Amino acid sequence: MNVMGLVQLCEAAQPAGGYGHTFGIERMVRGGQLRSAAELEHVVTDVLEAAIGPADGVASGITFRAARGGAFERIPEVCAVMSSGRVPAEMQMASLQMGQRLWVMSRGWNWAGSVHDQLDGLAEHNDLHHAVAFGLLVSETTSSQVRAIATYLYNTAKNIVLAAVRIIPLEEEVGMRVLSGVQPRIAQLAARCADKEAGDIGVRN
Repeated sequence: MNVMGLVQLCEAAQPAGGYGHTFGIERMVRGGQLRSAAELEHVVTDVLEAAIGPADGVASGITFRAARGGAFERIPEVCAVMSSGRVPAEMQMASLQMGQRLWVMSRGWNWAGSVHDQLDGLAEHNDLHHAVAFGLLVSETTSSQVRAIATYLYNTAKNIVLAAVRIIPLEEEVGMRVLSGVQPRIAQLAARCADKEAGDIGVRN
């Protein structure tokens, strides 16, 4: 396991200002529906279960397996589904921006060189969503698909929590307690997202 590479990947996958799509957090705060740690944990859990897991979690797992197994022909289908009506347009836009940013940043990492050597050409001709870029890169840091997906889900949940802590506002330590509270659900969700196919990708209403 490439622990330092995994840490570097997670740090780079955190955009300035929090997760690019905050799933209506600002609206809920303005409406008085999101004010406490308990309410934030409920919102983050719902978003993980209904949107991030079924879309990004599944996509990161497929691309992780494709990279580990050299099945690169599977990647364009995942990119296409993530850009389809199965994923809300606002979520798609944030995902594409973050995916391109992560891919460009990772070109300077020695441990990611083989991924770029094999996949830069494919990345240029497909919509490189955040989960896709992460799944390809994380394949160089761990051999466990469930760990790879859980890392993606946790990292995304952390970005949403940090954004919410600023907006509500809450103390940063409160946000850390929220993240601790959702970790068991993240582990369960990562296991459910493993070994899915592109046809399984989609946000639940």
